[in-house]
Amino acid sequence: MVVFEAYKAARRSVIEQCSEFISSSHSFTHDLALCAVQMYGMVESASIVPDRAVASLAAGLPHFAAGWARCWGRDVFISLRGLFLTTGNFVAAREHILAFASTLKHGLIPNLLDSGRTPRYNSRDSPWWMIQNIQDYTKMSPNGIAILEDSVKRRFPADDEWVPWNDPKAFAYSSTIAEIIQEILQRHAEGIEFREYNAGPNLDMDMKDEGFNQKIWVDWATGIIYGGNRYNCGTWQDKMGSSAKAGNKGLPATPRDGAPVEITGLLKSTLTWLDRLSNQGKFPFKGVKATIDGQQKLITYKEWSDLLQNSFEQCYWVPEDPSEDRKYNINPKMVNRRGIYKDVYGTPKDREWSDYQFRSNFPLAMIVAPELFTPEKAMVALRQADKHLRGPLGMRTLDPADQQYRGDYDNANDSDDMSVAKGWNYHQGPEWVFPTGWFLMAYLKFDRIAGNGKKHPAYTFHHLSEILLAHRRHIDQDPWRGLPELTNSSKYMFSFLLTFLLANMFALDGGYCYDSCRTQAWSASTLLDVLEEMWQIQSQSVEPSS
Repeated sequence: MVVFEAYKAARRSVIEQCSEFISSSHSFTHDLALCAVQMYGMVESASIVPDRAVASLAAGLPHFAAGWARCWGRDVFISLRGLFLTTGNFVAAREHILAFASTLKHGLIPNLLDSGRTPRYNSRDSPWWMIQNIQDYTKMSPNGIAILEDSVKRRFPADDEWVPWNDPKAFAYSSTIAEIIQEILQRHAEGIEFREYNAGPNLDMDMKDEGFNQKIWVDWATGIIYGGNRYNCGTWQDKMGSSAKAGNKGLPATPRDGAPVEITGLLKSTLTWLDRLSNQGKFPFKGVKATIDGQQKLITYKEWSDLLQNSFEQCYWVPEDPSEDRKYNINPKMVNRRGIYKDVYGTPKDREWSDYQFRSNFPLAMIVAPELFTPEKAMVALRQADKHLRGPLGMRTLDPADQQYRGDYDNANDSDDMSVAKGWNYHQGPEWVFPTGWFLMAYLKFDRIAGNGKKHPAYTFHHLSEILLAHRRHIDQDPWRGLPELTNSSKYMFSFLLTFLLANMFALDGGYCYDSCRTQAWSASTLLDVLEEMWQIQSQSVEPSS
């Protein structure tokens, strides 16, 4: 009884210190908010700066509790809005933004921070997540716009030379956050090409030599950013094969080289925001310099944004009606499912089929850059995702109708089946929880514009709330008091007939995954984002923010 009362008092104390959204909400929101406490803390081996202990945000538990594996660039910034901004922990949000901004190198922030001592730069999406969070911070934190003037000491020299963290050249000059943002855009506009420092088995024992070569560039005909190659992983779907026996060692299962849809959305969001700030005199730059047709030109943020606006659906939309294919950049021979947005655009011709795979990444672009999407088309794609990708807790990472779909992740698999050996199918079907938040937020946004919610907003809220009941039950009953990283398609030992009957009556997905983190930062975060948006709509009767 003493322990129970102490727990209730501690829980109440945490909730009372959170934002009005948290403190005035129901127990499910409280449970999710407590994941921010669970994931954030002082861990001596995983500070966010190299020379002193500063509390850091873990990607998940138990696998990412400490050391170099605790703090990931993209995980921090996918999680930051929900776990820090919606809860009101603006101090922690600012500390993480400043810490990662100080490590900018090659126009990128680290995939793995390692306290800033030996950060690794092999993540193409991370800088765009950071800028999105800076944008969110300026809007949600009191006087948040002031962060653009904050100055950080730079971990590496301006010429990108690798130096130890305690070398005199380290932290020798400073940049403001506004200058950091501009540097990210300018470096991408110029094109980025480098080989990872310390490339070889000491850095990554599974990667082929070509994988250490990083290249990113802009197609100025469309404004779209491309990057990567067959042998490296630049986005969150980053499983590198490790089975020599099965033949997948050194081969990413989902390289996504080309233009992943979420990066295009994040870029559009950044450009729209900076154009507005620049016109208001709150951002000290107007655009980027780029060499086009042999001439250097100033491309304003609006000009770059307009290129994306004009090209996006032509490049990414796969129409329902084949007779409309001529209006879009479509190879009909590669189409597996229609009425969707491509997961990637511009994959090399020998793997062009991967552009047309139906995955759960496109709703993120809908959230941050809704203006890119025709509302009616957006709802078609979201209904497809609701039908084919959504599981009880997570979103399938690949369409079950895809021939590469493998729904059960087992990292200990030592078979000679290339498709699953050593967990090669990590992102080829297993149901990840955090994209559910993206899906729900996009559905909330677009169903109120083009769907049932246009006439009956309560329908949208009811549908989303019904989906969230499974998450509420899980976190209430789970011994880790969190939401998992991912779930598998369930495998039950029924007879054939019973399995057939149950499979047609119920979705046998959402099964326990032994190798999953039992509680994951971004799983709780993206659902907090959705609940906060619903709370804003209900309490203030305003449209969802972009």
